[in-house]
Amino acid sequence: MITNADATLYHRIRGKSSEGDSWQKVYLPAVWWYENISSSITKNGMKVANGATNVLTVRIPDVSVEIQKEDYLVKGNCEVEIDTVKSLSGIPHYCVNGVNYNTFGSNPHIKVVGIRC
Repeated sequence: MITNADATLYHRIRGKSSEGDSWQKVYLPAVWWYENISSSITKNGMKVANGATNVLTVRIPDVSVEIQKEDYLVKGNCEVEIDTVKSLSGIPHYCVNGVNYNTFGSNPHIKVVGIRC
Protein backbone atom coordinates (compact mmCIF):
# COMPACT_ATOMS: atom_id res chain seq x y z
CA MET A 1 0.00 0.00 0.00
CA ILE A 2 1.23 3.47 -0.86
CA THR A 3 1.49 5.75 2.17
CA ASN A 4 2.04 9.50 2.27
CA ALA A 5 1.81 10.52 5.94
CA ASP A 6 1.85 9.53 9.56
CA ALA A 7 -0.98 10.14 12.02
CA THR A 8 -2.01 10.00 15.64
CA LEU A 9 -5.19 8.20 16.64
CA TYR A 10 -7.03 9.05 19.84
CA HIS A 11 -9.14 5.98 20.60
CA ARG A 12 -12.01 6.51 23.04
CA ILE A 13 -12.45 3.85 25.71
CA ARG A 14 -15.91 4.19 27.20
CA GLY A 15 -16.01 4.18 30.99
CA LYS A 16 -18.85 2.82 33.09
CA SER A 17 -21.62 5.29 33.90
CA SER A 18 -19.84 6.40 37.11
CA GLU A 19 -16.48 6.78 35.36
CA GLY A 20 -15.45 9.11 32.57
CA ASP A 21 -14.06 8.01 29.23
CA SER A 22 -10.36 7.43 28.83
CA TRP A 23 -8.25 7.87 25.71
CA GLN A 24 -5.61 5.64 24.17
CA LYS A 25 -3.13 7.48 21.94
CA VAL A 26 -1.78 5.39 19.06
CA TYR A 27 0.93 6.62 16.68
CA LEU A 28 0.44 5.37 13.11
CA PRO A 29 3.79 5.73 11.28
CA ALA A 30 2.44 4.97 7.80
CA VAL A 31 -1.02 5.87 6.44
CA TRP A 32 -2.54 7.11 3.21
CA TRP A 33 -4.10 10.51 4.10
CA TYR A 34 -6.48 12.36 1.79
CA GLU A 35 -8.45 15.53 2.62
CA ASN A 36 -11.21 16.88 0.42
CA ILE A 37 -13.42 19.96 0.74
CA SER A 38 -17.07 19.02 0.49
CA SER A 39 -18.88 20.96 -2.27
CA SER A 40 -21.67 20.69 -4.80
CA ILE A 41 -22.59 22.19 -8.16
CA THR A 42 -25.76 24.29 -8.31
CA LYS A 43 -27.29 26.41 -11.07
CA ASN A 44 -25.37 29.35 -9.55
CA GLY A 45 -22.03 27.55 -9.65
CA MET A 46 -19.99 25.61 -7.15
CA LYS A 47 -21.06 25.91 -3.52
CA VAL A 48 -18.81 24.84 -0.69
CA ALA A 49 -20.58 23.00 2.11
CA ASN A 50 -21.40 24.86 5.31
CA GLY A 51 -18.17 26.10 6.83
CA ALA A 52 -16.01 24.48 4.12
CA THR A 53 -16.15 21.13 5.89
CA ASN A 54 -13.12 19.03 5.15
CA VAL A 55 -13.79 15.35 4.58
CA LEU A 56 -10.98 12.95 5.45
CA THR A 57 -10.22 9.51 4.06
CA VAL A 58 -7.40 7.55 5.66
CA ARG A 59 -6.24 4.06 4.80
CA ILE A 60 -4.26 2.29 7.52
CA PRO A 61 -2.24 -0.75 6.39
CA ASP A 62 -2.09 -2.15 9.96
CA VAL A 63 -5.42 -3.98 10.38
CA SER A 64 -4.67 -4.72 14.06
CA VAL A 65 -5.40 -1.10 15.02
CA GLU A 66 -8.61 -0.71 17.01
CA ILE A 67 -10.61 2.24 15.72
CA GLN A 68 -14.28 3.17 15.94
CA LYS A 69 -16.74 5.99 15.37
CA GLU A 70 -16.12 9.02 17.60
CA ASP A 71 -12.37 8.44 17.74
CA TYR A 72 -10.14 11.30 16.58
CA LEU A 73 -7.29 11.55 14.07
CA VAL A 74 -4.53 14.14 13.87
CA LYS A 75 -2.07 14.30 10.98
CA GLY A 76 1.49 13.68 12.11
CA ASN A 77 2.93 12.62 15.45
CA CYS A 78 0.87 14.60 17.96
CA GLU A 79 2.42 14.75 21.42
CA VAL A 80 -0.75 15.94 23.19
CA GLU A 81 -2.22 13.65 25.86
CA ILE A 82 -5.97 14.20 26.17
CA ASP A 83 -8.55 13.95 28.94
CA THR A 84 -11.36 15.28 26.77
CA VAL A 85 -11.68 16.29 23.14
CA LYS A 86 -11.21 19.91 24.24
CA SER A 87 -7.55 19.05 24.80
CA LEU A 88 -7.18 19.10 20.99
CA SER A 89 -8.32 22.75 20.73
CA GLY A 90 -6.13 24.62 18.29
CA ILE A 91 -4.89 21.42 16.64
CA PRO A 92 -6.53 20.42 13.34
CA HIS A 93 -8.29 17.13 14.06
CA TYR A 94 -10.95 14.91 12.53
CA CYS A 95 -13.82 13.00 14.11
CA VAL A 96 -14.12 9.45 12.78
CA ASN A 97 -17.61 8.77 11.44
CA GLY A 98 -17.00 5.60 9.43
CA VAL A 99 -14.65 2.59 9.66
CA ASN A 100 -14.33 -0.37 7.32
CA TYR A 101 -11.90 -3.24 7.96
CA ASN A 102 -10.87 -4.54 4.53
CA THR A 103 -9.01 -7.68 5.56
CA PHE A 104 -9.33 -9.58 2.27
CA GLY A 105 -7.08 -9.78 -0.77
CA SER A 106 -3.43 -8.86 -1.13
CA ASN A 107 -3.80 -5.32 0.28
CA PRO A 108 -5.53 -5.52 3.68
CA HIS A 109 -6.20 -2.15 5.32
CA ILE A 110 -8.61 -0.14 7.41
CA LYS A 111 -10.53 2.59 5.59
CA VAL A 112 -11.47 5.49 7.87
CA VAL A 113 -13.71 8.41 6.96
CA GLY A 114 -14.05 11.49 9.11
CA ILE A 115 -14.93 15.18 9.14
CA ARG A 116 -13.00 18.17 10.45
CA CYS A 117 -14.05 19.08 13.97
